[in-house]
Amino acid sequence: MPNNKNAVYVFGHKNPDTDSTCAAITYAWLKNKLDSEKEYIPAVLGEINAETEFCLEYFSVEKPKKLESLKPRVADMRLERIQPVREQDSILEVVQKIVKTSGKTLPVADDRGRLMGIISITDLVPAMLSSRQNHLTELEIPITNLISVLELSKLQGELEDDVFRGNVYVFSDLTYYSRISRNGLIICNRHEFGTGFMFSLEPKYIIVADVDDSSVLNPIEDYKGVIFTSRKNIYDLVQAINLALPVSDLIKKENLEYFDLYEDIEDVRKNLITSKYRSYPVVDEHGKIAGMFSRSNLMDISPKEVILVDHNEKGQSIDGIETNRILEVIDHHRISDFQTMGPLYYRAEPVGSTNTIICKAYMENNVKIPKDMAGLMLSGIISDTLIFKSPTCTPEDKKLAEFLAKIAEVDIQEFGIRMLSKGESLAVTPPREIITRDMKRFIMGNYKVSVSQVNVGDIDAYQSIWEQVKDELETVCKDNNLDLSILMLTSLVMGGTELIIAGEEKWLAQAAFNMEKGKDNIFIEGMFSRKKQVVPKLMAMVYSKT
Repeated sequence: MPNNKNAVYVFGHKNPDTDSTCAAITYAWLKNKLDSEKEYIPAVLGEINAETEFCLEYFSVEKPKKLESLKPRVADMRLERIQPVREQDSILEVVQKIVKTSGKTLPVADDRGRLMGIISITDLVPAMLSSRQNHLTELEIPITNLISVLELSKLQGELEDDVFRGNVYVFSDLTYYSRISRNGLIICNRHEFGTGFMFSLEPKYIIVADVDDSSVLNPIEDYKGVIFTSRKNIYDLVQAINLALPVSDLIKKENLEYFDLYEDIEDVRKNLITSKYRSYPVVDEHGKIAGMFSRSNLMDISPKEVILVDHNEKGQSIDGIETNRILEVIDHHRISDFQTMGPLYYRAEPVGSTNTIICKAYMENNVKIPKDMAGLMLSGIISDTLIFKSPTCTPEDKKLAEFLAKIAEVDIQEFGIRMLSKGESLAVTPPREIITRDMKRFIMGNYKVSVSQVNVGDIDAYQSIWEQVKDELETVCKDNNLDLSILMLTSLVMGGTELIIAGEEKWLAQAAFNMEKGKDNIFIEGMFSRKKQVVPKLMAMVYSKT
């Protein structure tokens, strides 16, 4: 995160409307002003509608981040930050790294840093034992490994190859009639080097052992190969040769068990039930190694910190909200199935818009309200109160809206009409999107109910698609295992709302709103509020029958 601050996500309910989106942005802005220890990030839980998009563009405010889920992921664990090994790294180098890791396992990366395999201490033990058995034939060892592991210093010659390919000989084991392979390497001591005999064997490489100071040896003018010196004695050099071999042949590349940063922890736990390993590599979206974790890391997961605005119900919030730490709730709705893991700051007021509460918070903290934030708070108030026509509107909403309009330099009526006219155009919007964009679910006694609300212009202009909308409402009701689904098409132009109902228990709505028997829709003049004019009547009907 920027500046290494702890991130706190501020967001409204699913299917975001203008009030919830603007509240997330304006409250995050205020919190960043008041708290420099954390970074407050505004977010939304779905696609922004046309009305909200108009407001953001009008006041030149960037769209907030879209969150898909806050369920704990691998990235939320305390990963062991390790330096991966490479195929050409020496056995000795890898052993030295691996003994310092908790899981005694390391990932292997390719040239681009992507995961290509893993290697563990158990893979290395046989190779370390073989170094005691003097297998010095047909070796392929990167020159850099030889120099590092055998602690070589170059005395003479130019290195033309990156890899040594050939046999290694100890000079004292050779006879007068011996022949060596092409590209061979001879290990000798200072006295043997001084006799000059080995040059007739034409080795490509010579290592002179027991040399603390290379200046005591004279270069050989006619020799075309490369001469090294080492402080190690011949015995140690021979024992160390195999430790310079690359680990490429020891790497596990088949049936790798690894996880990516964005996998859900719950899925990880399920996978580990059948796993025989204790440590696992983690990769990012590009396949690059991000770290390692062991089973014990699953017990050490840092919950994300969040602030909820314009909602408090689990069903209306992001998936996985119960696993996160809720710091605050700023809302103007009833309190429903709300539980938290610890204490928090909760502010709920009976006003028409969450942005009314946020505006008061700016004023209480003596924070000067900039034009763009004033414009967004005003937009939220206008949207939720339908330019003060909704029964949820209070004198406080209107008073603060007028205050914010002066800062934003807009005329409330003119701007409000322009904004609300950007509401849903039913003729060009898929019926399911109309229904689900602002759909809220409620538990009413033994019944599961959804109420969707959409602001439109002239309702009568969309009569041609009503049958499609009704059919889709039935489908949405069944798909979500609901007893009753209601769609509110609210129009300021017509001064009310067209209710469309579906579901096995639609008699509840028919009775609550005095609908004609057998009818699935009714226009109710003066109805603008889901919260005050629809939900209470439904609940009253439910509990009157129990």
